[in-house]
Amino acid sequence: MIQSEFEIIQRYFVDSGLGFARTGVVLGIGDDAALLQLPSNRLLAISMDTLLAGVHFPAAAEPALIAQRALAVNLSDLAAMAATPLCFTLSLVLPESNAAWLQEFSEGLLGLAKKYACPLVGGDITHGELSITIQVQGTVDPEKVLRRVGAEVGDRIYVSGFLGDGAIALASLGIDSHLGTSFALNEPQPSESCTAYFKQAYYQPEPRIELARACASTMTSGIDISDGLYGDLKHIVTASGKGARLRVNLFPYSDAAIACMSAENRQQAALYGGDDYELCFTVPPKYCQAMEQEALALNTRVTRVGEITQGSEIICIDASGSELPVSTKSYDHFGNH
Repeated sequence: MIQSEFEIIQRYFVDSGLGFARTGVVLGIGDDAALLQLPSNRLLAISMDTLLAGVHFPAAAEPALIAQRALAVNLSDLAAMAATPLCFTLSLVLPESNAAWLQEFSEGLLGLAKKYACPLVGGDITHGELSITIQVQGTVDPEKVLRRVGAEVGDRIYVSGFLGDGAIALASLGIDSHLGTSFALNEPQPSESCTAYFKQAYYQPEPRIELARACASTMTSGIDISDGLYGDLKHIVTASGKGARLRVNLFPYSDAAIACMSAENRQQAALYGGDDYELCFTVPPKYCQAMEQEALALNTRVTRVGEITQGSEIICIDASGSELPVSTKSYDHFGNH
């Protein structure tokens, strides 16, 4: 049975519970605009991403996983600013009114929205090729905003979690990579455990909200890794007017990545692959121990992978200190299509 736009909104995005109550949200779904009440000592942080079927996810992927990825990558942007999620809006373009698809999509959103206390407060639905646009709103202490600018010479460069899993996950899903035809798994069919791991890594990245909020006072700059470590760190050094030295032998890789990818391809995935949605951030030496202890208390892995330097370039070195050639392979939405 074909459902109208308003029936879809009511059934899958209102009655589903996605508009749950939250302090700061005065009025959510149901009027021409949402009403938000912000504390006087907080800034509003806003970010938005669009995900297209066939570009950012396979069109036939499970609806709940598509929903979780769509919201998680937006929440990762809030983490990069050390912001606390407040609410989100959703613009959904659908090729058809499919009740089963909508039910699963709604349920996928609900679990993640509740985990981060981030209710749906409005949006739009229309007919067309499948795409999802989410805008997240968050609040942040003006004294603890994490930005790309601020890195100083001598600051240590850290990353959270593992590097390269997002790009390797694309290969495991059979999706072509901008890294080229040589970027491939060791075996055409990885083990069931590796396949399951990469599926979760791709569709359910973990926004590092807690880490950024807990450690913002020790960090001088930060960004989330969506386009590869090299490209995203380049944003930090450019904004900060500095250079950087990356020690590729220190890059953290998951057991699945080590099992499924050659060392060379793992390095390519970490530097240029993208889709990791981990944090890259800088910390002065005097605060490193405190930051690491806080991360340990949160059960969040952090790894020092380099340091900020004079100049304007990013240099990659191996374990012996030899400089490695760098590439311009970082993902670009227009250059890679």
